[in-house]
Amino acid sequence: MLLLLLLVGLALVGIFRIRTVEVVGNSHYTADQIKDLVIKDRYSENSLYLYLKYRYFHTEQIPFVDKIEVSLLSVGKVRIRVYEKSLIGYVSYLGANLYFDKDGIVVESTSQVREDVPEISGLTFTSQALYQKLEVEDEQVFSVILNVTQLLQKNELYPDRIEFKKDLELQLHFANVRVALGKGEWMGEKIGRLKQFLPELEGESGTLHMENYSEDSSMVSFKRDM
Repeated sequence: MLLLLLLVGLALVGIFRIRTVEVVGNSHYTADQIKDLVIKDRYSENSLYLYLKYRYFHTEQIPFVDKIEVSLLSVGKVRIRVYEKSLIGYVSYLGANLYFDKDGIVVESTSQVREDVPEISGLTFTSQALYQKLEVEDEQVFSVILNVTQLLQKNELYPDRIEFKKDLELQLHFANVRVALGKGEWMGEKIGRLKQFLPELEGESGTLHMENYSEDSSMVSFKRDM
């Protein structure tokens, strides 16, 4: 009986040996890097074992990755689907750029600047560590950043910097033009109108005041720098 079980086990190992790996959903990591991160020991070379591992058991965290799913396409073929974390901003600290996700978790510390992620300034944080949450005075700041960056992307607006003033009031920086948005009220409407105003301010230097813009008041003014 023991010999029979051993033979069956060896047969299963041979049958479910991974021969083909399909990687989808990745952008930060290459397909080969994902393969190395997921299939990193001899047990993981078994398609059934790898499927069950990622289906039912906790797996280690991978920077930039929110979740990984493994599908069994055939006995020798697996699909690794990568769900990457969405970076919503970065803060500069002691010469490094700390990129964080929607929950405020620091995902990367680097000297490089990613053009698709805005710089966030004006935040006060008491501590920072890689793969840990930025300790800020008011944690709702992360939901504000997420909301604003989504609205900006929707309207195809890409500021050089998003600045927090007192009481979480927002100011956007586009070259020499500053846009004072105020607090969260009517933010969608403000940014929608901003898309129409910005082309008219090209080459200007000053502050566009939109703090009081609302459904009832379209009050907007531009104050040029002296």
